[in-house]
Amino acid sequence: MNRWLIFGAGAILILTLLLSVLSPPVAAQQLVTNRELANSVDLRNIAASPDGDISATIVNHTNHEVRNVQLMIDYAWMWKNDFKPGQNNPGRTVYVTAPVTIPPHGEGSFTYRPSPPLESRSDGYFIPAVHIVGFTQMVEPGS
Repeated sequence: MNRWLIFGAGAILILTLLLSVLSPPVAAQQLVTNRELANSVDLRNIAASPDGDISATIVNHTNHEVRNVQLMIDYAWMWKNDFKPGQNNPGRTVYVTAPVTIPPHGEGSFTYRPSPPLESRSDGYFIPAVHIVGFTQMVEPGS
């Protein structure tokens, strides 16, 4: 019985090696640090309206086209009375993809309108913030 177990394990190992050698290479995703991200793609001219609309310019510092810029938009809720905050915190965070393709060393603009709209309340206010959390860089083969 042990002989069949060893034979089966050997066959699986050989099959795995053959598949890994014969399979075409797959383009890998490269993970980057926050500093590398900031050196590649950046936000400028960030503006927020009282109703929560966010607009900004996305700047591509790379030699390649950039697409699918993923943004995290955070609407932090600040209570007017921090010592007695209410029970219903209307703050939220949303993730959106900017619908722009940015050429090498180019720029693209985006505007985001919160949906549903931010609540209008008298017991606090929103502090919006926007961050780039990802993007796709279009690199030509062999470059």
